[in-house]
Amino acid sequence: MQNNFITNLLDLKGVKVTKFRNRKNRIRIHIELPIKEHSCPCCHTKTLKVHDYRFQLIKDIPIYYKDTFLYYRKRRYVCPKCNKRFYEKNTFLPKRARKTNRLTAFIIEQLKHKQSMTDVARISNVSTTTVSKLLPCLSVSASYIPEVLCIDEFRGNTGNYKYQVSLIDGKLGKPIDIIKCRYKSYLFSYFNKFSLEERKKVKFVVMDLWEPYRDLAKTYFPNANIVADRFHYSRYIVQAVDTIRKQVQSKLTSEERKYFKHSRKLLLSRYINLSDEQKEELEYILINYSEELRRVYNEKEELLNILHSDEKYHAIDRLNNWIKSNLESNYEVLQQCSKTYSNWIKEIRNSLLVPYSNGVMEGYNNKIKVLKRVAFGFRNFQNFKARILLMN
Repeated sequence: MQNNFITNLLDLKGVKVTKFRNRKNRIRIHIELPIKEHSCPCCHTKTLKVHDYRFQLIKDIPIYYKDTFLYYRKRRYVCPKCNKRFYEKNTFLPKRARKTNRLTAFIIEQLKHKQSMTDVARISNVSTTTVSKLLPCLSVSASYIPEVLCIDEFRGNTGNYKYQVSLIDGKLGKPIDIIKCRYKSYLFSYFNKFSLEERKKVKFVVMDLWEPYRDLAKTYFPNANIVADRFHYSRYIVQAVDTIRKQVQSKLTSEERKYFKHSRKLLLSRYINLSDEQKEELEYILINYSEELRRVYNEKEELLNILHSDEKYHAIDRLNNWIKSNLESNYEVLQQCSKTYSNWIKEIRNSLLVPYSNGVMEGYNNKIKVLKRVAFGFRNFQNFKARILLMN
């Protein structure tokens, strides 16, 4: 009866447990299969004749945080017709393997979490080499392109390239592939492998304001609308405010500079998110320190209000007026922002009309940074790609 409980616990159907040993740091379970008729692999003759037994030590998933081993008494049959010796068949162990199928599944499950391969190997009672050998098989390239394609680069420093490119399904919020580098020629060759019919299914391509991405979208996705990511283009005006703040701060005395340095959070935050005390302090700074700072800050607030407006088509008209007025501004930072927005006006308009953005991708890129930090970096791109695609 006890053996039946152990067999059910191990979930090994048809396996007989002959002995169970629970040591301080490990568990050893002796198992064997019942004798049954087998077919000879050479002449297909049925046989029940046993030639001999061999013992094999197999690693299994940990039990009670202890290293677990299956001590398998493996049976060899002999064919009465051609005298061929062959091992019995089992369902829990691949050919020539020294670990069970479920241990492999357990390792893959551990690889989904943000931890190093050394930690995964230690938990699973295998070597780091065993863990790394599984990753190339899991580094699968995308077989399709989603209707909403989000594309952005991140700093991976892997495979002799500084930046890698991630592709995410904008509707499902899941990564579909990682591209080795962001060179234009490499990106073009990657999307060449997809047929024109497949590429025509893409309806939206979400990207930051980088010209090679726009060239890529126009060349390979003829039916897609290009959408500029709101976070990437709104930060231009935010950075303009911070640039003026630094210029003003550099001209102040040491005592005033200490006070003014704390104004960064007030100036970069949205006005509606500030408390009454913070609003009073902000107004004091804008009135008493710099007219240019006050003007750029007000333009920043106006633009962010436009981007967060619920009236989409009215927001587009307001955006056009904002760009036109600031192109003629007396302040260079506002002129530069307006020129950038004017060059990308079509893509920015699309971003106001559709709900898609690269927000999910930015969060996923943060996960990648954490994974890199935990794993102390990756040298092999295929291993890095597999770990990223496995992450939840």
